[in-house]
Amino acid sequence: MLTAQDLQVFEVFTDHAVLQRDKEHPIWGWTKQNRRVSVSLDGTTVRTKADRDGRWETMLPATEAGGPHTISISDGKQTLTLEDIYFGDVYLLSGQSNMEWRLAQSDPDSTRAGAIADPLIRQVLIDKTSADTPLDHIALNEPWKPGTVDEIADFSGVGAYFAHYLREAGITVPIGLLHSSWGGSRIEPWLSADMLDTDALAQVDSQQAESLSTEDRVRALYRREFPGQGEPPTEDRGAELGYLDDEVDVADWATVELPGAWESRGYTNVDGYFYYRREFTLTEAQAGSGAVLYLGPIDDGDRTYVNGIQVGDTPNAYSTKREYPVGADVLRAGKNTLAIRVFDGGGGGGFMGAPEGMYLRTTTGDVPLNGRYAYRIGEFRIGQGSPNQVPTLLYNAMIAPLRAWPLTGVLWYQGESNAGPGDAEAYADYMRTLVTSWRERFGQAELPFYWVQLANYEAPPSSPDEPGWAVLRASQTAATDLPQTGQAVITDIGEADDIHPKNKWEVGRRLSLHALRDVYGQEVQASSPVATEIQVEGDRAYVMFSEIGTGLMIRGPQEERYPIVKSLSVQDTEGQWHWAIGLLHTSTNRLEVINPAGTGIQAVRYAWFSNPDDANLFSREGLPVTPFELRAD
Repeated sequence: MLTAQDLQVFEVFTDHAVLQRDKEHPIWGWTKQNRRVSVSLDGTTVRTKADRDGRWETMLPATEAGGPHTISISDGKQTLTLEDIYFGDVYLLSGQSNMEWRLAQSDPDSTRAGAIADPLIRQVLIDKTSADTPLDHIALNEPWKPGTVDEIADFSGVGAYFAHYLREAGITVPIGLLHSSWGGSRIEPWLSADMLDTDALAQVDSQQAESLSTEDRVRALYRREFPGQGEPPTEDRGAELGYLDDEVDVADWATVELPGAWESRGYTNVDGYFYYRREFTLTEAQAGSGAVLYLGPIDDGDRTYVNGIQVGDTPNAYSTKREYPVGADVLRAGKNTLAIRVFDGGGGGGFMGAPEGMYLRTTTGDVPLNGRYAYRIGEFRIGQGSPNQVPTLLYNAMIAPLRAWPLTGVLWYQGESNAGPGDAEAYADYMRTLVTSWRERFGQAELPFYWVQLANYEAPPSSPDEPGWAVLRASQTAATDLPQTGQAVITDIGEADDIHPKNKWEVGRRLSLHALRDVYGQEVQASSPVATEIQVEGDRAYVMFSEIGTGLMIRGPQEERYPIVKSLSVQDTEGQWHWAIGLLHTSTNRLEVINPAGTGIQAVRYAWFSNPDDANLFSREGLPVTPFELRAD
């Protein structure tokens, strides 16, 4: 373990890192106070001195794109060496679970991973952590990794495809993805305290008091479950202690019914490592050929052993159902052992599926594996409850430590957790605050900032006045009034029954269009068409658009025979909403909207539902028209 006298470099500086090209790049760390530190990049050396707190910082010279480079850091007593460093363009990825969504979760056979694998696309993954005040250090879940077939499968799907489409479009520089996101998070936890109002700050104080009370209750539960064993372990040594071995004495282990989250067992706000064990019996026929082990989804990660042999390893995929082949050479007739090490970094932890989803499938029948398990705790950390819901806690731990890390841009995919009534209306101001405050944090006044508008989700509408997620989408659109911002509209590729739509490749492609235009100067249609003006004439309204590229079109199997624009509704002069008919005038790119009820028009909506599943108005470049509500003067 590092001490105050050990030479350290800030955690995001690891082997294989991508650093921002063509500008001086800060590099910093810690050592003994007042000690002199030298930093060498391929033989070019810069020197600095640690302050009274042992912190040192200097600047790497501006370096053009490419590599590999070596960085050597020395304080005269110790030397750290960083290998395979590249300079290129670095994008910060943040948001909630749709940004977290790993490429492999939409690519079970690795076909897409194989197609876009690229060692010059690299990702570093920040761990899910929270803090009451801004931190100097940052916790890594995974260091920088090159995008080989095996590694890119675990990258953010949105980020990986974004980088791929940049490089496919001729951007030859390395692309670094600095990934800091947390599933289910609201936007407020990503804002600094000085950007929050008094109500939000009061929520932080309340959360801190609640966490202290919860910690007392949880520690008391541990002492009851494991009498005579003192306080919970704070460093995981379970594998070293044999918790995953074939034969283990579990006399001093506690027991629990699975499946289930350990929070439901009373371990509220606990993160860390839990170990579970049970025995099961097989006949000679069942053990004589290979089997498949099904455990359901495990939050967040697991490492699974049968008879002391590892059969599965899923490091971070809380919604993925575990399905592990088990060879005939692993199984045996009679008693077998199943041991599972489960890791959770925040929120719920444990087995999240149904009882019938835990079993071993053999050639002669299924062996149920739900039920009673022995368990021990390898590492025990009291979290903040639901820090991804509490203002400023994620910013303090997952953004603030990055200080003025040079970036090319930011990609943001969040909003589902703020889509409720009241929240959705306030989101535009929060979004503007996020953009401006992060730009200030990173010292880049017009840092490009691109986000994903929420996909279509839930059941299609049954009446013409069901705004749902359309209100949040409108707030997202409103925030594009900030310079150097843009959004990817994806109301055509969502899924009614899945808040995590699988098509992340098109999301990444649409985001890449903004960067290709703004950052790299390519002439591409990046923005979706936007309705700008409405003219009403009795029972008809005419809508004009900007950002239309080469023109508007109706997309669908019968667009030529029946050129009708769908997903339209109108509000009449009495305030009632009606389904409407739309006609596209391709020569002028105007939309004519007709109220069949014949009661006039005072407002027109397009795709103004949680799931506008029939919205069919696009640019000829294939970008869906931005959902809109326009009112007549």
